[in-house]
Amino acid sequence: MLRSAHTKKIKETEKFYDKYFSIWTTQKTNAFYHEDTFAKAVKLWPEKGRILDIGCASGIHVPLFLGMGRNLKYEGVDISKSFLKIAKRRYPQLSFSKGNIADGDSLPKKKYDGFWCQSTLHHIPFELWDETFTNLESLCKPQSIGVISLPFGHPGVYEDDTRHVTILSEEEQRAILKKRNWKIVKSGVMDGYHSKAIWRWYIVQLP
Repeated sequence: MLRSAHTKKIKETEKFYDKYFSIWTTQKTNAFYHEDTFAKAVKLWPEKGRILDIGCASGIHVPLFLGMGRNLKYEGVDISKSFLKIAKRRYPQLSFSKGNIADGDSLPKKKYDGFWCQSTLHHIPFELWDETFTNLESLCKPQSIGVISLPFGHPGVYEDDTRHVTILSEEEQRAILKKRNWKIVKSGVMDGYHSKAIWRWYIVQLP
């Protein structure tokens, strides 16, 4: 029953993005918003590594992979079928699939050399984080490099914003990564699209 309630929260987030996908895709067009973080990560991934873009949306970060990460083998996964429809239309040469990182059965059955997970993990209810982190570890080879970003303030801008958002202080974020034995290789603070300095990004190395 408890897990069902948390799964419902994820479903509400999915419905939100399926409702606002068109506005979201039109407004959020800066593919290079995370350019500095990507430039640091690409130096740590194997030159021809297979990288999973988790929460790929409409493929907003694909230009980074086609540019600085052009030798990488890109794959994208997202919870919203509406976002994925756009991503597949824009980049038919790439692989995209529907998946929920809190549900291991919905994820690709492959092993990746790393992952890119920008502005996604906070949509998972905190009670499902252990399971989610286990899923991420299962997707990747040992000691893979991953990138995540987490808010320490609410990023919502819509009156009827039904998305679930898990907000943790920086100390809490770091404590969770330490508990999972995820080594923080690099980190930094960045602004949100609509607010100042409420996000911290981490480049991590998995056990």
